[in-house]
Amino acid sequence: MACLYFDCFSGAAGDMLVASLLDLGASFEALRADLAALRLPGFSLEREKRWQGGLAGTRFSVRLDPGAAPPRRNLHDIEALIRASSLAAPVQRNAIAVFRRLGAAEAKVHGCALEEVHFHEVGAVDSIVDVVGFCALHHRLGSPRIFCSPIAVGEGFIRTEHGLLPVPAMATLELLRGVPVEAGGLREELCTPTGAALLSTLCERFGRELAYVPRAVGYGLGTRERASPPNAIRVVECDVLEPAGEPIVVLATNLDDASGQELARVVERCLAEGALDVTVAPVSMKKGRPGHVIELLAPPARAAVLEELLLRETPTLGVRRHAATRRILPREAVTLATPLGPVQAKAATLPDGSRRVVPEFAELERLAREQALPLGEVRQRIAAALTPPPEPPGR
Repeated sequence: MACLYFDCFSGAAGDMLVASLLDLGASFEALRADLAALRLPGFSLEREKRWQGGLAGTRFSVRLDPGAAPPRRNLHDIEALIRASSLAAPVQRNAIAVFRRLGAAEAKVHGCALEEVHFHEVGAVDSIVDVVGFCALHHRLGSPRIFCSPIAVGEGFIRTEHGLLPVPAMATLELLRGVPVEAGGLREELCTPTGAALLSTLCERFGRELAYVPRAVGYGLGTRERASPPNAIRVVECDVLEPAGEPIVVLATNLDDASGQELARVVERCLAEGALDVTVAPVSMKKGRPGHVIELLAPPARAAVLEELLLRETPTLGVRRHAATRRILPREAVTLATPLGPVQAKAATLPDGSRRVVPEFAELERLAREQALPLGEVRQRIAAALTPPPEPPGR
């Protein structure tokens, strides 16, 4: 499967991301049809080829109807709008995931509950179009894996209704926790919350160490006119040359004086701070004391933060640290049709090209509760439905 690599040398915004896929060759008419499925009135779409700062690209615009006054929307309103549409299930799932991440970031920086967040600009028509439009075009292109460079965010200040605030904006920075960023050399806002939410939710890996074979290139232009560097984002359709292993850092520490409640809290904190995986194993320590080993896998960029967290949040006096590599199977979220109803699952591609599909455990629990069946019976019925019938004997 081809992959998409986004080069965010001049930041990222929702309209730029959509424009880059259109410039790559995605169908504008298909985008119109998909967005019409939202049944959202009061806007029209425009696409134009333009020349900016030495490169030719595509600009994508959402034109609001004069006099249109869209209602303020919260996360529930936006999810209901998407779920009520006829968009494909993966498009709905990805778009809702982006808005949930965006809502969580807005709630945190404003100090309120997620249900209380009104999406103001993010809930406006153009932002909904950008998020859903990008997810729809990605699906139309075959749902390729997404990789991304470090994101240029800019620096300086922006003027808001609350006065001058630093760049990047608070919600943008919250969304980019765990993501490599760079100033980009410009004193202006380069990355918007919508752009940050799309990439941080859907991108599989960030960095410049990716080796790939380019197949096609698209440029999405922003609305701000700038000659150098051009206000654009570059997307490369490519074949990724997978390395022998993905670099990671392994952190571990032994504890003989931490309670179960403390251990559970540390695991939760580590995952929230970007740990790839966390395990806790019981061990017998010196002097015959029972204890635990906490071991976590960290992206190199988050290792220092997670190491400090272990030293600060546990009674330990030291943390072991070593570099390692890991190989992971490509995977994607799928929806399975079963006799008990649709089930969300993960589909992994094995080295020989075959696929392993495993239903999400939470889905098995849900079906057991809804169908009033034992969990084991639900698992057996779904496994039987996924097992192909045996080949008939030869004659």
